[in-house]
Amino acid sequence: MRRESAVYTRARGLRGHPWVLRILAVAAGSGAALWAFGPGPAAAAVAAALVAGLAIGRSGGRHETSDIAAELAETQRRLDELALRDPLTGVLNHRAFQDGLEIELRRARRESWSVAIVSVDVDGFRELNDRAGHAHGDAVLVALAQGLSENLRPGDLCGRVGGDEFMLALSRADAKGAQDALTRLRSRIESRALAADVGAVSFSGGVAEFPRHSVGRAELMRFADGALYWARSAGHGQTAVYSTRDGAAMSAEEDAARLRRSGLFNTVQALARAVDARDGYTHMHSQRVAFYAATLASAMGMSDERVESIRMAGLLHDVGKIGIRDAILLKPGPLSRDELAVMRRHSELGRAIIAGAGMTDIADWVGHLHERIDGRGYPDGLSGDEIPLESRILHVVDALETMTCPRLYRTPVPTAEALEELEAHAGTQFDAAAVKAMCELIRGGAVEVGEQPRLGVPLGEGS
Repeated sequence: MRRESAVYTRARGLRGHPWVLRILAVAAGSGAALWAFGPGPAAAAVAAALVAGLAIGRSGGRHETSDIAAELAETQRRLDELALRDPLTGVLNHRAFQDGLEIELRRARRESWSVAIVSVDVDGFRELNDRAGHAHGDAVLVALAQGLSENLRPGDLCGRVGGDEFMLALSRADAKGAQDALTRLRSRIESRALAADVGAVSFSGGVAEFPRHSVGRAELMRFADGALYWARSAGHGQTAVYSTRDGAAMSAEEDAARLRRSGLFNTVQALARAVDARDGYTHMHSQRVAFYAATLASAMGMSDERVESIRMAGLLHDVGKIGIRDAILLKPGPLSRDELAVMRRHSELGRAIIAGAGMTDIADWVGHLHERIDGRGYPDGLSGDEIPLESRILHVVDALETMTCPRLYRTPVPTAEALEELEAHAGTQFDAAAVKAMCELIRGGAVEVGEQPRLGVPLGEGS
């Protein structure tokens, strides 16, 4: 107790010393470093700071302050460096690599040169860890990191950005130069792995190029990761360059999501067919609406991609009726007010079903198909340009098809009469431009009302 009291008394006497204040500041930062890195080099640096603090406590003379200052400066330098480095491999950590890449991209933008971003990871690393143990896996990562970082040019960057994933930034290099660099690095890494006695190390690489593929750091890193996924899909030891041409998935998660959306879409399509099949009078209704909608959208100058999307919307526009009872859906006469309210729910139900399949735009168009230009439609009472143009097109062609095809409760009207009805309500119920374009298509012979659209064409293939 007396010894502790003496130390405490001594500390109280030194608490105003400027070097003590600096020690406390370093020690405070060191605590953060210990928390971040755990035992290891950072802990050693912290210990050095504390030793320097004890030295000040034991020394009252000023002649040692210069030595202590130098030791403190070195300790702080080591702490600063450790904050930027991956503790296992010694290369830049994720945050430091991102910061360094941002700086390099700014310089490349200013000087107008290219930068290749390369994503690299060890083939089969999880299985390697399970089979040989984590210590062996760590040794493989160290060998890979050293083989990469020690054979780069000054100014290039190497960082560990994931468990077994590393990333390079090759200044003044394009995608072809990056591929050549990876070919050279493979032999250097083999030598490193041999020296470390960890066996053969196979890795895959993905390349993205600034500014050819993107000018943003985050997007370039994502594109390099996507190219890496393609390389790994092709087998071990492969390199791939990012491309926008094939629209391929850029990760296993994206692949799985696409498969889920595809399955859901097929389910929704089957539901739409089931709705049409419930009424022998309307078994071709959705196909004809899709045919008319795609033709009208094309005539109004929409892109091919948008035309195809509106064709899909036409095929699916009545899917919400799957939730309407037959007693209402197939009633051979006018609906009561309550029955009409139930029938109108199909718009919102259809929107929910289609959105659940991942087609949010199409869901929105279908959900607003029964809105009116004058704001008296449903479900949201939108008016004018508040209604998506695609919904306005669908509204016109759905009304046309409904008027000109037989129903259980009424006979069809002649085409000329149906067109007059559309024109009479243009600007109030229907979009005037869509009505005008549809009437011109029919009167000009480009579209024959009741014409059978091509059948058997899978959804998503041409109209």
